[in-house]
Amino acid sequence: MTVMSDLIERGGIPEGYKVEVFDGRVIMTPQSPEQHWTVRDVEGAVAAAGIARERVFGDVLVTFPGENDAAPDLTIIGFDAERRKNSYSCIDVLAVVEVPSEPEDEKDYVRNVQKYGRYGIDFYLIADPFKKLVTLMSEPYASGYGRILEIPYGESVSLTLATGERVKIDTSTFPTRDA
Repeated sequence: MTVMSDLIERGGIPEGYKVEVFDGRVIMTPQSPEQHWTVRDVEGAVAAAGIARERVFGDVLVTFPGENDAAPDLTIIGFDAERRKNSYSCIDVLAVVEVPSEPEDEKDYVRNVQKYGRYGIDFYLIADPFKKLVTLMSEPYASGYGRILEIPYGESVSLTLATGERVKIDTSTFPTRDA
């Protein structure tokens, strides 16, 4: 059992907080309104694409063999993903969305890029309320992503999942935040 799964099983995560373990440290961050609203907007776009709610979730544990597990702000999984108690394996993840809780968040911009790429997650999208910018990464490889697109808030972002489902996200409603 991992530290994260133990916290989840014991109900040790206070409401409104996100808890992750990085380099042996437990990091507990309150969710900002901007994070919440952005995730809701993306969830709406995913629902509009016809992706079933059972395949989309936020702040749910995703396990990474031999590494720290994660609870992304939003995760889209494949049709045949297998639930393991309150978690899913990274091999079932098609796309991840993160909304940084602080400017230049090393976790989102460095560690997660490396981890999600290494484990073959097809799309990693960072919606940054500080930069007012969406960074969409695709073509995963051993230490990151081969293709990186930066799209200013206000423009649409589109991605086609491995399942053939196409998600178009309107970023004009994404909230912004001063650093």
